[in-house]
Amino acid sequence: MNQPTEQQDADTASVSPVPTGPETLPERSVSQSAVVLRADQVEFDARQVAALSLISPGLAQAPRAQLALFFHFCVRSGLDPFARQIYMIGRTNWKAADNPDEPEKTWTIQTGIDGFRTVAHRAAIKAGESISYEDTVYYDSEGNAHEVWLSKAYPAAVKVTVLRGNARFPFIARWDEFAPTYYDRKQGAYVVAKMWQQMPAHMLRKCAEAGALRMAAPQDLSGVYVDEEMARADAEAVVREAEEATRRLREAAGLEAGDGKGGDAKEESAEDSQAGDQGESTDKPAPKKRARAGRKAAPEAKPDTAAESDEAPVPAKRTPRKGTSAPRRAS
Repeated sequence: MNQPTEQQDADTASVSPVPTGPETLPERSVSQSAVVLRADQVEFDARQVAALSLISPGLAQAPRAQLALFFHFCVRSGLDPFARQIYMIGRTNWKAADNPDEPEKTWTIQTGIDGFRTVAHRAAIKAGESISYEDTVYYDSEGNAHEVWLSKAYPAAVKVTVLRGNARFPFIARWDEFAPTYYDRKQGAYVVAKMWQQMPAHMLRKCAEAGALRMAAPQDLSGVYVDEEMARADAEAVVREAEEATRRLREAAGLEAGDGKGGDAKEESAEDSQAGDQGESTDKPAPKKRARAGRKAAPEAKPDTAAESDEAPVPAKRTPRKGTSAPRRAS
């Protein structure tokens, strides 16, 4: 009679949860990560900067003040930089070539559209409000409004309106202001980036939504941009780097790109050589004539000088004459 009871107790013990004692290791959580932001931190440590450099190359060379600003945005927005929810990208500052006071790079804090939505909704909830949207409006090149974009052509503009409480925050994103273009050497012209070619209305709508959310939550999203908003800046940077590389290659080959200085230099050197040859050919007869005139004048000047000066030449001529006349008188 006791056997079923013992078997039942054994089954109950097998399915019951294991009690946690002081000797049992606690489950690992995100708070135990080596790179997670801690509550007592005021800036990134060396290990965290090294981890962020894997996400954003070149971040280790960022100024300490810029890293402190990025840390502030991470804490304020509540987004995890190690989960790629928010990151900082450095771009070459082309103004530094002409102005030594300009920094070599400009740093931009970016996030995805999902991070923008998370921050805006969180800020609205803290204020006891909610965020909603009006219908998106698409515009063609003639200014006609469309509820849905079905044309194969690129939309000229997209309007997104965010509602927060009783306030409206509309934002219009124009195609020529946000669409990134690259220079295609095969086609010999500037073309739109691939993702913007495949999803033009969707990409432009993200830019409009980000602008509207930034106006709705300025304290939490000011200074932060979505990737689609900075795509044009990335495209311009690629074009500038390609042009700079082309210019250096042409300089290494003895040519200068764009301004035709190499051709002008060659023409100037050719003209200088021709002018030098012509100058030499015109100047050569004059020295010859002058040399001949000098040679003719030299013999005429020698007898005059000899006649006027009677110190050295006269004794030299008289001594041999006296020596020969003395013996003749003796004989």
